[in-house]
Amino acid sequence: MLASQLDLNGAPGLVLEGGCSLGTKLLMSGGGRCNITHGGSIKDFVYAYGDEGQTLRRCLYRHSNLDLAMWFSALGVELADENGDPVYAYYGPDGMDSAGRIFPASGKARDVLNTLISEAASNLWQIEGDAKVTGLRRDEGLWEITLENGYELTAENVVIATGGITYPETGSDGSMFEMLEDLGLDINEPRPALAPVYVEDYPYAELSGVSIPDVTAIAFSSDAACTCKGKAAKMKGDLLFTHEGLSGPVILNISKYVRPGELIRLCYNKELYELPKRMQGILHERSRGLLGDVRTNVLASFLDHDDFTVSGVDKRGMVTAGGVSLDEIDNATMQAKRFEGLYIIGEALDADGITGGYNLQMCWSTAGACADDLRGKLEI
Repeated sequence: MLASQLDLNGAPGLVLEGGCSLGTKLLMSGGGRCNITHGGSIKDFVYAYGDEGQTLRRCLYRHSNLDLAMWFSALGVELADENGDPVYAYYGPDGMDSAGRIFPASGKARDVLNTLISEAASNLWQIEGDAKVTGLRRDEGLWEITLENGYELTAENVVIATGGITYPETGSDGSMFEMLEDLGLDINEPRPALAPVYVEDYPYAELSGVSIPDVTAIAFSSDAACTCKGKAAKMKGDLLFTHEGLSGPVILNISKYVRPGELIRLCYNKELYELPKRMQGILHERSRGLLGDVRTNVLASFLDHDDFTVSGVDKRGMVTAGGVSLDEIDNATMQAKRFEGLYIIGEALDADGITGGYNLQMCWSTAGACADDLRGKLEI
């Protein structure tokens, strides 16, 4: 994304790709359809990133979802909403004629990747595969970079765009965080986000594939007695039961706030008869007393607060929470405050959004802010 936005005009630029192919994780995004952004006002995006949204506000506004949509449209990548209906980007009161998830109209992430690669090449960037970085240090005003094969090179400016820790087979193995920490940067513990959640004594395995709309999920801290204290987060959305645990947008969005041993509460926001019949049967069974009778007060309580102890969060989350602290970064340029010529963008930052295209938009916006600063610095 950075290379596609920054025309080097003859200046030397190099993309070091640790794997043998480009954009593996991008090709997986949106179920292979690549949910590049979300429609609606960019002002609403700030809230999609939690506490970090206010810090990201400046670069989001300068490189908005409308800018992203218009850029792709100008390059011939037609856009569509999640139903496949065409989406048109234009400057006006609303900006886009859709307020939902935005995809390439072809439904192929490959079209997005090919466009980025083509534009990077047009901007005179050289791309090297199988070039995994194993060392990074500052010496006499230059950055010295060591590759896994022992090769060394220097650069005036280095941009870290190495992602997080999820799906390490795509290149996001978290190895860069250790190098950045060795430099002295503050790294907040990386952990999976937008991930399924597993709970103890899970009763809904036979409902795998069943989805319930408008469920509220609340994450709590809990002591050994499972006494609720310190509410962490509250989300509302569709809940999906799987063979092994809980998923769906409401769970994916709250997953970054839960920890093993803590409590997660589901509030179904429905009367019993509004739930799937098989689920009604399970709730009846869970409500039976020692004599086999259904305790109506217990049954009613399940509808309002179905509480579970978290046993784990799937390590293969869609994105990573944690990473380089935003306190370390000039949010106008994405340059590290204490390290001249070191930029950090995208998922390597301790910022992540809810599901719906917000995370790829953050990658685009932070890359754009970085490109702006480099353009001025290189006088191009």
